Parts: sequence; C-alpha cells; structure tokens
Amino acid sequence: MKFLHTGDLHLGKSFHERSLIQDQEHFLNQLIQELVSPTSSFTSQNNSDKGYHALIIAGDVYDRAVPPPEAVALFDSFLTRLKEKLPDLHIIIIPGNHDSLRRLAFAASMLKFQRIHIASTMKDVLNPTIIDSVAFYSLPFMNPNFLQDGQTHQQAMIQTAIQQILQYHNEHHPQLAKVLVAHLFTQGAISSDSERVFIGTVELVEGNLFQDFDYVALGHLHRCQNPGGKQIWYSGSPLAYSFSEAGNQNAFLQVELAPPSENFSKDSKLEFSVTKIPVQPLHQVCRLEGSFEDFYQDKEGKYSQYKDCYLEISSTDLFPKENPITLLQGRYPYLLSYRQDLATANTSSATMEQRRQLIQDVGEHGAPTAQLFTTFMEDIYHELPENFSQELELFKKILEETK
Repeated sequence: MKFLHTGDLHLGKSFHERSLIQDQEHFLNQLIQELVSPTSSFTSQNNSDKGYHALIIAGDVYDRAVPPPEAVALFDSFLTRLKEKLPDLHIIIIPGNHDSLRRLAFAASMLKFQRIHIASTMKDVLNPTIIDSVAFYSLPFMNPNFLQDGQTHQQAMIQTAIQQILQYHNEHHPQLAKVLVAHLFTQGAISSDSERVFIGTVELVEGNLFQDFDYVALGHLHRCQNPGGKQIWYSGSPLAYSFSEAGNQNAFLQVELAPPSENFSKDSKLEFSVTKIPVQPLHQVCRLEGSFEDFYQDKEGKYSQYKDCYLEISSTDLFPKENPITLLQGRYPYLLSYRQDLATANTSSATMEQRRQLIQDVGEHGAPTAQLFTTFMEDIYHELPENFSQELELFKKILEETK
C-alpha cells in the first residue's frame, strides 16, 4: 500500500500582497507528475506494484473560507486532470481551519463515485475509506460545537472523536490497519509565522491520543516534521508562506505500508516507511542581510542569484532609506520586504533623547521654545508645512507677547 500525503495548499493565498496562483499551479503540476510517475524508494523497488493507491490532502485546501474564483478554478482543474490520468486513484480530503467545511464538502456525495472522499460530519468520520487492507479515517478540523453544544476545547473534542473511531474500528474492521487523517496542532510540533494559531493552548492536542493508529497524516503546521510518536507526520505546506519558513525544504510525503501478516490483529502495527519528495518552487523564499548599497550596487554580482526569489532584506544601515523597495526592485523584481529595524531603533533612540532634552529645557526656562514648536509640527505632519516659516514667526511673536 502506497499513498502520497500533503496538505496546507492554501490555494488563493497572497504573499505580501502578491498573488501566488502561478506558484501554486506549479506545485500542483509537480504533484500530478509524482502521482503519475512515482519516485522510486528502496521499498518500492522490491514491490511489483509501484503506483499510488491514494492521495491525502490533510486540510487547508484554500486560504480563506470564501476562496477567490481563480483558486476554486485551479483546484477544479487539478482534480479533473488528475482523475483523467488516474481514474482509480482515491483522493481523501479534509477541511482545515482555513476552509469552510460546508463549502469544501459541496457535492461530496456525488464525488465519492469518482473516488474523491471529503469528510465534513461525524457520520463521515465513522465511514472510513477502505483501500485493500487499510481503513482511512478522516477527521476534519473541529470547530467549537462540532460534536456537541458546549464542547469547545480541541483536546476534549478530538479525544472523544478518537474514542469513537477506535470503538467503531474494533467492532467493524479489526482485521484492517488504520490510518488517521486530521488537521490539528499536536504538542511538541514546531509552528511558523504563517499559521493561524489560536490564543493560548486551546489547539494543542496530546500526541499519545494517536498511538493506536498505524500512520497519522496531519495538516495545519507548515514545516515537514515528525513530532511525538514515530507514526505521526506533518507533510508541511508545499510552499513557504512566510519569511520565517525561508530555508525549509518543502516536500510531499510518500508513505508505504507493509502488508499485514497472517496473525494481524487490532493490537498489531504495520511497518511503514516515509520518503520526502522535494517540491521545487517557482520562486524560492529567501532572507538576506546587508546595507542598502550592498544590494543597490552589487558590482561583483554577489546577490544576482536571488533575482528570481521572493526576497526579504534586513538592512544593516543605521539611518533609514526612503523608498528602498522601489529603488531595488529593478534589480530584484520579487523583493517583497525591506526591514530597517536597526535604523528605526537608532533613529528612535536619538529622537527620544532629543525630546527629553527639549522638555528639560522647557522645564528650566518655564516656557516653550521655537525648537520645541518645530519638533511638535514635525511630529504632527511628518514634514514641515510649506508656510511653516510664517507660522514660526507668528509663534515667536506670541511668545514675546506673553512674556
């Protein structure tokens, strides 16, 4: 049994106000290519059937509950092309916290005839997709009151759902292996800036809840990782969706489950292997550091390799530069962020010291000064008005009259 695990597609997402539709189409094309022509692994070389039995998409198909039309069209095209090439492939999809559960599950009953399975209710959770000797249980992201009114904590809801799944499985399919597909935040996992994490620990779920499953295909966190038990895996997102994810190797996960032995029982566990299939992005996400002149001049072409990257530059200059992105985008067309933290801190410190001195002077002399008035106007308008000289003269006159 071999399946491909992915999730957190976030179709329709923008990155610093730049549409990623072309980037997402690029990785979906790679996903189709991998499913049609699987990458060989050590175990699959010894298996006469090297094709995939299923594709798992573990939530967050879209980036918003009401996705833009181009995102819906992209996913529709992806499913259509994939089923044309692989009509027997099972596609298992669950809604994530970014998806609208009801919208994503539109036409789910009809799509089952095409082997496209979308879980949206507890009835769906207890109706596994059975492929050969494996039962796939799909657990969508559980919004408050998903199971019953008043139940809002992720740990409690998921614990209840897992108990029901295991009870159902032991009663109806004890001879089958069991795989769980879920969208959640398990303890011990590493998050990044682009996930929408709730306040506190309301989302955190203990990994030991999943110890009875042969494999747990998780979505929600964007880093490919294996927290907790060895069978618990996040595929991560196919693209980096924040600069905090720069340098991550995004991947699809090829999972192979060994055939069950003759004495397989509900307490048995299948051996399995996980192989990371790297995703080649249309544009790498990179973070660089240096002065404005380093990047603007770049006489030696040190940074030319980054011209096609989605780029964030952290400036080492101590004074701010006006419109740096506009000035640099001729050389780096995909520059999306220019951070001037050092300059801001330096300027703020100098400005605060200047303000303290001015206030101290006022305290000593007992009256405001022309310099304090000038600073005040700069704070209000960010730059002095065109007729400021006339206003300053009027201010000085008023000062003289009040002495």
